[in-house]
Amino acid sequence: MALFSMRMQVIKRSAGRSLMGAVAYRAGERIYDQRQDMTHDYSRRGDVERTELMLPADAPLWVQGIARETFWNRVDANEKRKDAQTARELRLMIPRELPPNERVAIVRDYVQRCFVSRGMVADVSWHNKISTTDGQEQPHAHVLLTMRSLTADGFGPKSRHDWVPDPEGRKHPDGMPVMVESNADSWNSNLYYERCREDWENTANAALARAGSAERIDRRSLLERGLARMPEPALRLAHHLKELRGVMKERFGQFQMARHYRAVEARAQGVFRIADTPAMLAAWAERANPPDRHAASGAADRGAPAGTPRWAENPARKVERFIAWFERQRARLAPAAPEHGRCADALAKERGNPRSPPTQSMER
Repeated sequence: MALFSMRMQVIKRSAGRSLMGAVAYRAGERIYDQRQDMTHDYSRRGDVERTELMLPADAPLWVQGIARETFWNRVDANEKRKDAQTARELRLMIPRELPPNERVAIVRDYVQRCFVSRGMVADVSWHNKISTTDGQEQPHAHVLLTMRSLTADGFGPKSRHDWVPDPEGRKHPDGMPVMVESNADSWNSNLYYERCREDWENTANAALARAGSAERIDRRSLLERGLARMPEPALRLAHHLKELRGVMKERFGQFQMARHYRAVEARAQGVFRIADTPAMLAAWAERANPPDRHAASGAADRGAPAGTPRWAENPARKVERFIAWFERQRARLAPAAPEHGRCADALAKERGNPRSPPTQSMER
């Protein structure tokens, strides 16, 4: 089934992203970052099928035949702000129904027509990996685009736009003017991006028709197509994490149990060390007051002389008292058996219903 997927994002330093790291990852190469003095090495990637640096027809001489690493280092050095937007990335999903030789041609033709012809430099990388869900190919392309036009000695200003009132005087129902883009040729224009989406839909569908496939892609949403179906969210990393959830849950439970028992053991050893000290027992015996009736009976129940505190009693007796206390807690927390003649479902339903309707203050 052919699907439409086209995502545009801006690589910006304010989000902690590195332009040279993005270039190395998408091209599957070893790239040196001059600004940060570090090397990004993704040369061992196995899903990069082809890369190509596409230049405008009127590109200046300094960029002709330039290497990928040299060009993008110059782009990165041209931006001085710490929150600069350095490049724009476009990710295209290529229909898997197309043959491999056609996949390269349609992406190159589309990028040349929509971006390079406007003066942008496009760094295209064709990727293809095997899906973990259905075991089939996932051909797609990453396109890194410059945000400044080329000049004879470097880069020009960015192509921007402002929001201005509609020249035709259109207004919203509340009387506020409708705002439109001041520069229709802006590289950041939403209208321009929507035209690019439509152009990719037409380009891919024409290629599918030439390949003899009945599949087609559609950029419209399910609601716009009149389909009463809930959209499925992209799983991405969650798809791989769900397989580890059971193992991680079990390991984390074991870790928590081990920490708990270590803490209990350390505390018990400390108590036993204090209780087994002869000096502590002798000191308490000398300072002990004559016990009253309640203290004598309590000490006798613990198997210790009258007036002996709990921390100074026999360690074996302490263990017995702890086991007895533990059994009492287990009996107290154990689920009660259902009453005779009544099923568990009826009891659960009865417990689930409130005894009285909620008051107005409770609802608030």
